[in-house]
Amino acid sequence: MGKPLCVLMVEDNPDDLELILQALWRGGYDPVHRCVENAAALDRALEAQPWEVILSDYALPTFSGLEALRAVRETHRLDVPFIFISGVIGEDAAIMMMKAGAQDFVRKDNLTRLSAAIERELGAAETRRKKRQSDERLEFERQLLRQLMEGIPDAIYFKDLQHRYTHLNDAERLRLGVRYDEDVRGKTADAFFSTEQAAIQRQEEERIFATGEPLVDCIQQHDQADGAVRWLSTTKAAIRGQGGKIIGLVGISRDITEHKRHEQMKDEFVATVSHELRTPLTSIAGALGLLAGGAVGALPESALRLLKIAHANCQRLVRLVNDILDIQKIETGNMPFDLRPLEVRALVEQAIEANRGFAESYGVPVRLDDSAASGVVLADADRLTQVVTNLLSNAVKFSPRGAEVIVTIENRATTVHISVRDHGPGIPDAYKESIFEKFVQVDATNTRLIGGTGLGLNIVKQIVERLNGQIDFEVAPGGGTVFRLALGAVERAIPADVADRRSATRVAL
Repeated sequence: MGKPLCVLMVEDNPDDLELILQALWRGGYDPVHRCVENAAALDRALEAQPWEVILSDYALPTFSGLEALRAVRETHRLDVPFIFISGVIGEDAAIMMMKAGAQDFVRKDNLTRLSAAIERELGAAETRRKKRQSDERLEFERQLLRQLMEGIPDAIYFKDLQHRYTHLNDAERLRLGVRYDEDVRGKTADAFFSTEQAAIQRQEEERIFATGEPLVDCIQQHDQADGAVRWLSTTKAAIRGQGGKIIGLVGISRDITEHKRHEQMKDEFVATVSHELRTPLTSIAGALGLLAGGAVGALPESALRLLKIAHANCQRLVRLVNDILDIQKIETGNMPFDLRPLEVRALVEQAIEANRGFAESYGVPVRLDDSAASGVVLADADRLTQVVTNLLSNAVKFSPRGAEVIVTIENRATTVHISVRDHGPGIPDAYKESIFEKFVQVDATNTRLIGGTGLGLNIVKQIVERLNGQIDFEVAPGGGTVFRLALGAVERAIPADVADRRSATRVAL
């Protein structure tokens, strides 16, 4: 059985039709055909089903092959291989056929080449079909990209390897202060931004071209030509061509000025309120402490108990205010850091001693491991003491009464590690990814009794990062959690005046 072929014949001579069918069978085809003789029948046939090839006589009594060709190409707009089959025909007529859109001309006295002509034109039609589909898909993607670029308020732009703009949307044109693409294409950031801002952009883009790594959500301040200050969140990513080679980049910038302004107002409000609260709270806590300590003489047991409760809760409020102020200072860059070489073991011993009373109130002893090493790091004494204190108080509060909190210090190749190990319930899987975020409190059974602001570990992480260190945690063997702080080791000895300044230690949780 030959290859199936769906063929439409435009032919009025039954004998010629039979000859054509025989030529197709001999050529390896098994044709399913339909024969038409006039325009109306041709229209019905073209609407009835798709045809793989159309074979047409040149001249019919009431119809011509050229009319059939025009109906196929112009009326029905079909790209179907159209081959004329006729007797002797002049050169002018043959040229007219091909100009009108016919693929080939086969003489009836030489039908041996018909199958080869059909096979060739079927292949050519398939190639045209695939190209058309590819062009349509490409055009769809272009339209989609154009609608995306113009439909969203974010500024979008494309650049080549020489940092020149190649495409941009309305939002980016507005940001650059131009009206037309032609005013931007081929130019670099130097034409639109200050020297400093243009240099920053070039450095970012060079890093993307060199590494292929994207720049994600980079917050930057931009000074506009009219003197206004705008804040942008920018993401840039490399564009790759054939073989994965980087050929440019795409950038998306979102104006977050209003968000930044609201955030600044919120921070200023929180800082102002916290400052206003701290002074009276400190005075109240001091007065309550004096009363509870017997400064005005012995008090009835019931009154003393109420005073102690009030004092404890007042201290808790002071810690909350201090935590909020610390977060605000760190995030606004207003927390001072005086980096000096520090001897870690001495600092940790002093922090443990300063928090011994706090730990005893929970019935949890704190001990520095006998194998703890000595090491020198470059850090701020007050800030590092705050980190260790936060880790100690967390470990104490979440350990059961009678359990021991152990602190170890290790010297490694280039770092000094401080580890605080507790025997608490551990950190549930649901919280392990977010434990260092603000206001995250582990939902343990005794969380409400323990209290806390949910800011302590976030403060620890931010301080450690400012000290160029790392903080992480792991499940402790036998239960509990180990928080491990790593800081870069230095070889310089500690100046005496630095050791003398290690006096202020506070419980921040």
